[in-house]
Amino acid sequence: MKVRHWPSIVTILAAWLCIPAPQSRADAASDLDDAAARIQYAFYTQDVRALQEGLALVEQLDATELAPGMKDYYAAYGHWKLAQILTESATGKVPGTAGKAAADCERQAKAARTQDGRMAEAYAIEAVCPSLEASLLSSNCADKPLRTAHEIDPRNPRVQLIELLCRRKDQKDPAAYTRQVGELVDAFERAPPSRPGKPDWGHAEALLLLGESHLQRGDSRAARDAIERALVIAPDYRKAQAMLQTAAARPN
Repeated sequence: MKVRHWPSIVTILAAWLCIPAPQSRADAASDLDDAAARIQYAFYTQDVRALQEGLALVEQLDATELAPGMKDYYAAYGHWKLAQILTESATGKVPGTAGKAAADCERQAKAARTQDGRMAEAYAIEAVCPSLEASLLSSNCADKPLRTAHEIDPRNPRVQLIELLCRRKDQKDPAAYTRQVGELVDAFERAPPSRPGKPDWGHAEALLLLGESHLQRGDSRAARDAIERALVIAPDYRKAQAMLQTAAARPN
């Protein structure tokens, strides 16, 4: 007669303890915030590898535990920032290409707004991606998704930031452009605090644009003020650090 050996209670308990608990929505939102913070920090420090690692963290998230479209939204955002770094790199020795990152950005942004048709920021990111594809800065933003983003949420500061970036080259009046950037900064400062799992980016970039516009108009004092405010938000923002040095070297 064959004797059946039943597992001991210790074995059963050990196996039970090894079973991962289902991830809660709060945990998923916290993990998304962590991945987003890593992507932002990598963008500020111009660290391609760290940004790619942040994108990998986003890829590992369970989309069903997040608000519809948020996983693809942050993937699109990360690829947009990656395309920017690759485009602005002077050495050309960083891995990957800006064109591929921009194409991935556009694809993920479309996936995000397909899941949530009211996600204005996804439309805006979709619009800005083509400006970094193929011929890079010679390309234009996509008009249709940009118009849709504006129609859905015209007061959203991140939508306004992308609108300004897309139309910056068409600005003919430097003073008017500086006023527009100042209004953008005001929009960020009036915006309510971000909630867990929700977008929270763009304020430091807006302040850097304001500092740059003041610097181009010869107002180094106002430029330093704006850039220093950007560095309060993002102390490791390398472009802001470099621009602050430029502004400090110029007379008031």
